[in-house]
Amino acid sequence: MKQKRNMLPILLGILLAVVLVLVVIVFGAGMKAKQDEESVPQTESAVSAVQNETSVVSEIPSAEESSAVSEPEETKPLEGTEDFVIFGVDSRENNLGKGTRSDSMMVVHVDHETKTVRLTSIYRDCMMKIEGHDFNKAAHAHSYGGPDLAVQMLNENLDLSLEHYVTVNFITVGDLIDQIGGVEQDINDAEIEYINGYIDEVNGVRGTSSAHITTAGTYTLDGTQAVAYSRIRYTKGADYKRAERQRTILFKVFAKAKELDTIGRIQLAEKMLDEISTNYHTDEMVALLQDLSSYTMEDMTAYPQVFYGGSVSGKWYEVPVTLVDMASGVHEFLYGETDYEPSETVKQISKSMQGKASKANYHLTEY
Repeated sequence: MKQKRNMLPILLGILLAVVLVLVVIVFGAGMKAKQDEESVPQTESAVSAVQNETSVVSEIPSAEESSAVSEPEETKPLEGTEDFVIFGVDSRENNLGKGTRSDSMMVVHVDHETKTVRLTSIYRDCMMKIEGHDFNKAAHAHSYGGPDLAVQMLNENLDLSLEHYVTVNFITVGDLIDQIGGVEQDINDAEIEYINGYIDEVNGVRGTSSAHITTAGTYTLDGTQAVAYSRIRYTKGADYKRAERQRTILFKVFAKAKELDTIGRIQLAEKMLDEISTNYHTDEMVALLQDLSSYTMEDMTAYPQVFYGGSVSGKWYEVPVTLVDMASGVHEFLYGETDYEPSETVKQISKSMQGKASKANYHLTEY
């Protein structure tokens, strides 16, 4: 591993990519048309075990140390493509491993040739087969077996070949938006009806005292208000519109972060990088992310898009109708595979899933 002073020029280059990873958690809340009472235990042993299961990206130099470095270090451009998954957790103890559910999951496809990024989130209540736990909510895989089990679940249910993950704590998102001075956003009358309840909720989590928004108009939202805005789901279009709001905030934060000067970027990195946990080695993380600040976020979406949303065995689920169609859609969106044929494994899981709910009552593409 290179010494810290030699890493600084590269870390400055990867900072905006880290911003991207963090803000992706705004996609967080998943699709919860109903909140069930189930809770997966957050064990004390899991909190300590995370230190052995994950590697935290840290040791970013301070702004003062940066003055010792004058010339950026040249690196070889990346080639081909890269896939990884982002898990967003909501943990006041900053437990980023086993014992904490992933409130958001986003599969990221990076094309280094075209310099484009495509991202698709998987709703937390989506029914999936989890090894050792039968059919369950996708969010629970991370709690049952940490990121490794969650990655395995995504690979098995969607025919993916993911190896790497990045885990980020939800609370970090509000800090990030505060650090860049907030984002400007129009709030309409329908959103006013619900945003203040979410502001109160996020204030409680973050320990902030952000003000209510009482009339429609254009506002500079602070971290708490922006996260609250991104979580609104009761207006027309429900979670499909919420995903649109989240994309709007994501693009605005990403654009604003790119305007920071060098010192601002270093300070942002100091605050944020220690919140990321990953199974990438540090040098791999640097190689992957060093140029992403110049990449374009080409498109984003979420799955499942056609599903049964309701009670299955007394618990709320979003059951893909069908998992075969969902896997095909994911491959078409991420990789442009218009004629993708899911594996026999996916087909068998899908068949078993249809026995639990075979008729869709949500078609998000209609909004």
